[in-house]
Amino acid sequence: MHPQGEYIYGIVEEPRPRRFSFPGIGSADVYNINHEQIAAVVSDAGFSEIDPTRKNVQAHTVVQEELLKEYNLLPMGFGMVASGKGEVCRLLEDNYDGLLGELHRLNGKIEVELKVFWDQETIIKAGKLVESIVQDWKTRYAELVYAILQELSFEAKVNSPVGIKNLLNASFLIEKSHESEFKERVYKLDAKFQGKMNFKYVGPLPPYNFVNLKLEPVKC
Repeated sequence: MHPQGEYIYGIVEEPRPRRFSFPGIGSADVYNINHEQIAAVVSDAGFSEIDPTRKNVQAHTVVQEELLKEYNLLPMGFGMVASGKGEVCRLLEDNYDGLLGELHRLNGKIEVELKVFWDQETIIKAGKLVESIVQDWKTRYAELVYAILQELSFEAKVNSPVGIKNLLNASFLIEKSHESEFKERVYKLDAKFQGKMNFKYVGPLPPYNFVNLKLEPVKC
């Protein structure tokens, strides 16, 4: 029989024990393990490693999305499994000040992503000028879009491109209550550059790209 581990979805500010109505990976119950004012949101796991199947990744994402509706969330990446409740408690205790500080810093904020792609039909018509046009658009248009949206954000980061069509791949940390205003600005930029670039907006997301914390190893 495998020892029971604890799959960790993230950290929230919650001083009371709680069980949640939505299921976790493997349809397991989702609940929290507390230390003072913070809690790790977990579900029981019978293995030390969780396979990154589409079903498991989707369950991980759904739990984080549900938590984000109610809490500020410090998200854990897929596959974080502690050996048991004791290890989770030590993780919270050893990193308490840092975790609580990050929760307060990210209070009321969410991450959104924007990917900007060049319009394929326009580029095809340009023939041999493709490379120079794409580089020109990166400088003239994609960088302008990033600068405008950066002004509306607390923090912003440029991520690695996604394929050759990707002119801009960026993440923005914004006020949760102002997401509609931010999204409206994105829509206006999309309309402005219609025929040149296509915009893909994703959010709200847990602030993966903006958690500034290095966890201390658990003291056994």
